[in-house]
Amino acid sequence: MAAPQQARRTRTAVAPLSRVAIIGGGISGLAAAKQLAEHDPVVFEATQSVGGVWRHCVYRSTRLQTPRRSFQFSDYAWRDAGGPVLPTHAEVVEYLEGYADRFGLWRYVMLGAKVVGVNYVGGSGAAGCIDELWSGGGRPLRGTPMWEVGITTGDSDTVQWHKFEFVVMCTGKYGDVPRMPEFPAGMGPEVFRGKVMHSLDYCKLSEQETVELMRGKKVIVVGYRKSAIDLALECAEANQ
Repeated sequence: MAAPQQARRTRTAVAPLSRVAIIGGGISGLAAAKQLAEHDPVVFEATQSVGGVWRHCVYRSTRLQTPRRSFQFSDYAWRDAGGPVLPTHAEVVEYLEGYADRFGLWRYVMLGAKVVGVNYVGGSGAAGCIDELWSGGGRPLRGTPMWEVGITTGDSDTVQWHKFEFVVMCTGKYGDVPRMPEFPAGMGPEVFRGKVMHSLDYCKLSEQETVELMRGKKVIVVGYRKSAIDLALECAEANQ
């Protein structure tokens, strides 16, 4: 059951004396927010929802590839422990939202806040060179700003800069920019008469759009990882 709307009230501004910034509102970002709650962290999430790749980089057929009971936080179990062994991506998002509900993490999250720059302002020494624990000096937080984080919000291109003592990077290894292979001139997508699409662009389509895209066509899926297998399955289903 979804939490009451008032319980999911998110952060709308950055306090002047904020100490910890967390970049990314996916699994790692939420876990970091819980562990650092005593410092009132600011979780910058570029989109309008938490969940990371499970919200924004999935297809209709995408499911968790790990058994349900092996994919959960130690202090928060699945509500439906007896459900399908491999939950759908929608169930994973619901689980993460429930985690945020349970530990009151929404108040730390600033949605629609895209980080566009991070600068080291800690003084002497090489930028970002941390010689001892966290921000250096053997202490987690020094009491003075060490990092400057630039964000944009909404449709504005204006960059707002905020200073923090510590920054936690929780952007994951799956970015939101398609990584296309490079081809020799005259041997790439420009000479192919069909359509070339990256999986990140495919996941933005509706179910009907994906069916129309695949139906009646010969499709080649380049790669053989999780995304490729999901795509191959959906292509087969669209042409049955």
